[in-house]
Amino acid sequence: MGFIRHTGWLAVALLAVFALRAGAAPQGTRIEFAPLGEGSEHSRHRLGHHGGGGTHTVYGNLYLPEKAPAPVPAIVLIHGTMGIDQRGELYRQPLLDAGIGIFEVDFKTGIYRGPLDRPKPDTFLPMAFAALKELRKLPSIDPNRIGAMGFSLGGNITLRTAMESNVKEWMGDEKGFVAFATFYPVCNHFIKDFEESGSKLTGGPIIIFYGTEDSYGEGKAVPELKELLATKYNFQVTTVEYKGATHGFNRDAAPMWYPDPAANNMLGHTKWDPDAAHDSVIKVVAFLRENLAAK
Repeated sequence: MGFIRHTGWLAVALLAVFALRAGAAPQGTRIEFAPLGEGSEHSRHRLGHHGGGGTHTVYGNLYLPEKAPAPVPAIVLIHGTMGIDQRGELYRQPLLDAGIGIFEVDFKTGIYRGPLDRPKPDTFLPMAFAALKELRKLPSIDPNRIGAMGFSLGGNITLRTAMESNVKEWMGDEKGFVAFATFYPVCNHFIKDFEESGSKLTGGPIIIFYGTEDSYGEGKAVPELKELLATKYNFQVTTVEYKGATHGFNRDAAPMWYPDPAANNMLGHTKWDPDAAHDSVIKVVAFLRENLAAK
């Protein structure tokens, strides 16, 4: 499960990384929506003061492939703690060229400012599953071929949407996402919560990208999660390791150090690694193209 094939596509994806596409950049369509359970006691408890009073809405920008026949497969793309940034742009055109739509959501604006006031990852589950429901309303999207993809905080949220208990809580008898692509999803925190929940995974394919020098301990935690899922749950997760890469290796910006309670020694560190970033584009496009049956 989750093994990457379609090797002929890899060369096409690689060209998309390095070559500039002719014409203007794709323009997203803004879609606003409310988290599931908005206004309920359960929702207010989850959002706390971050949600504010009244109805709280979030939004996403929808990007659709120009030439792929509708309905197309799609992903909900969830940012890291910093919010929407260069990382989404890195993968956007290669995914669109592969015939995959992108709903890049903003779960930061009006909710938190940074690592020190960031809510717990479970807070964002009613938003992530609401985004899935929004996509299923659109005739341009195939409702049965929607995956989730995220960076750091967004990767952690993506892993949580792969838990049966969370799908049942927020989707009822509806199916959840069908494939999960995660980048350095802070696995040590996920492992603890996953084990305590007693939940199983939905069975959809999962791929995790990480660097060995990740300041959130991914060099150790990702292999631990892979081993746990294989031995205890008979589930094979695909992992891609980049030696020497840090957290945020695919964020094309100056190196950064910042306080974060979730990081080792409470200090996060990100650094652009072009080789790892470009390789991850090739592999995640191939993974999603295969597992969402993109044409």
